[in-house]
Amino acid sequence: MAQNKPLIYGIIHIGSAALSMRIVEYRGIDEIKVIEEVKKGITFGEEVFMKKELSFASIRRLCGMLNGLRQLLEDYRVEEYSVFATAIFREAKNRRPILDLIRANTGFEVHVVDMPQEIYFKHFLLQHRIREVNRKRSYALGVNFLFVDITSGCVGLTVWEQGTLKYQQNVHVGTLRLLESFKPNQRDSQDFPQAMAEYIHSIMAPLWKAIRMYHPRCLVLSGREARIMAEMMGLDMDHQDMLEINPSAFYELYRDAGHLPPSIVVQKYHISEQWAPAMIPTAHMYKEILDNVPVERVVMMGTTFIEALSLFYGVVKTHDPELAYMRAQNIELTRSIADRYYYEPDHAEAMETYAHTLIEAFQELNSLGARDEFLLRMAIILCQVGKYLNLLGRSQQACRIVQGIDIFGISDKEKDIVACIVFYDHGKFPSDDDEPFRVLDEHAKMTVLKLVAIFRLVRAMDISRNQKLRDVTAKLSEDRLVIQYDSQENTSLETWMFEKERDLFRNVFGMDAELVRR
Repeated sequence: MAQNKPLIYGIIHIGSAALSMRIVEYRGIDEIKVIEEVKKGITFGEEVFMKKELSFASIRRLCGMLNGLRQLLEDYRVEEYSVFATAIFREAKNRRPILDLIRANTGFEVHVVDMPQEIYFKHFLLQHRIREVNRKRSYALGVNFLFVDITSGCVGLTVWEQGTLKYQQNVHVGTLRLLESFKPNQRDSQDFPQAMAEYIHSIMAPLWKAIRMYHPRCLVLSGREARIMAEMMGLDMDHQDMLEINPSAFYELYRDAGHLPPSIVVQKYHISEQWAPAMIPTAHMYKEILDNVPVERVVMMGTTFIEALSLFYGVVKTHDPELAYMRAQNIELTRSIADRYYYEPDHAEAMETYAHTLIEAFQELNSLGARDEFLLRMAIILCQVGKYLNLLGRSQQACRIVQGIDIFGISDKEKDIVACIVFYDHGKFPSDDDEPFRVLDEHAKMTVLKLVAIFRLVRAMDISRNQKLRDVTAKLSEDRLVIQYDSQENTSLETWMFEKERDLFRNVFGMDAELVRR
């Protein structure tokens, strides 16, 4: 949504192979102007992947570079900015000292982006652009897509089917991580390309059956690695946002370059020495995908992480409607995840509707935002997945499942909140005696208490799984939340269970809740 007065802000990204900054003028999701862009190659990522920590000499060097970017922000008189780091800080064992030293020496507060978030930010921009292009071309690209984003530390695979987000999986095997799995002398061996191909296949093979179920016909490749491969094909991504190629064009490049050492790649294809090593794992990863997912066309997009961050920051600040669209898609993806285990869609939908009604009725008093309700909806959908493993201890099983999966679009902290709600779906009250609750910070604990209290009420309202309560409304009446409903059925079970669950709601919100038939 276009803004009368543009937002001007700076975004800094501390990546594994580059330190980047963009200063942008944001008016809307399709109207963002780059005022200044700076990028400097770094080797800190390789140091972290090898030694699992960043040396103090490297930290001092990084602080010096960040102070240079701060000066540039001051020169442009940019007062709003944010600093993000990805795999380089996620992987470092001395992450806390690094963040503290940066704060002390530069004044920057660095936000460490979780892997699912990193892929999500990129995907947010990619899917928007693909939808816009596809709409203008009368859906010439089809309706089933496989998005593949390769970074230094991970690979994200995301599937859309018929306009709906259906599958998402992140794998901890980015280009730099793959290279660091082998010793330098092994990477110089003539057997290295075949070993790399076999290693990638051993990791990725379990994913292909699930992905093929959605019949993706268009493969979307993005990021710095896609730029490298496009450059080697003689394609210009600097002046085109998107390129479409035939899969055969990639296979031709693979036959010519897939078995060459980086030094020869630099000479033959005139690419940077810094990026040449990433070509080998990227080429083999792309071939693994194309060998196992029969797509009809390949789209290459050079979208970078800082480009995606720059847009997403503005989208969040302006509450762009695209956020609500993607949030709805994330909910659909959560349903797909739940369906792989155990899921009662009608029951979940009823609970979601009741929860929204309750939250909206006393919005000013509960201080819960749209994001909190979004997390509650995820918990409602995932609360029964533990039954897939065992009916005994199903809440604990569900909690472990939630903790063990990547949930697209939420941070690790938010995932812990969802897991905690699932853990307390019935029975005892949240307590520091239980690890899922104890590990949360105080703000998250209060959020969990509120969401669990509401969860327990709406679960009771459909405890029979028969959706007996119709036309549910809620309103404040003095110190009570009065919930009214219509029904032609016997609702004794729902009423009795509701009475049982009122204590937590009363203790958390300082008001009573009453369920009344009209």
